[in-house]
Amino acid sequence: MNTNPVRPVTTLSALALALLLGACGAGSVDDIRAESPLAATSRAQAQALPSDPGAHTRAGRYATPAQAAELEDRMGVLAIPVNVEPGPDAAAAVELATQIVFGLQAAHDLRADAPVLVRSADLRLGAALANRLGELGYSNVVLVSH
Repeated sequence: MNTNPVRPVTTLSALALALLLGACGAGSVDDIRAESPLAATSRAQAQALPSDPGAHTRAGRYATPAQAAELEDRMGVLAIPVNVEPGPDAAAAVELATQIVFGLQAAHDLRADAPVLVRSADLRLGAALANRLGELGYSNVVLVSH
């Protein structure tokens, strides 16, 4: 059993990005590979960007609920869904959600670049979780906007 919850896997990241961009009509996987990753990513993020600047993440990865649902449908257990619940102690909520991500990652033997789909009724709290996971080495964390 892997005790390190953080391992990079480029293949899953590329697949997740391709699926997410495909949901936005970005074209085929070959089209995505042919264009600049920054250009492809920024185009896919535009419609899901939270209007509240306090809900923006450091990594700047966002998805609409429909995009996230499509990614989950296609990837199944290879994607890590997590919901961070608002409450009186935001730090405790982020910590609990982080532990859930660790558990799902370990249960399915996923690496640190598996897509993590963060949902929350409070997008600022969701952004805090996304940022925390980024600090821990998760490279494909997406905040699902509403």
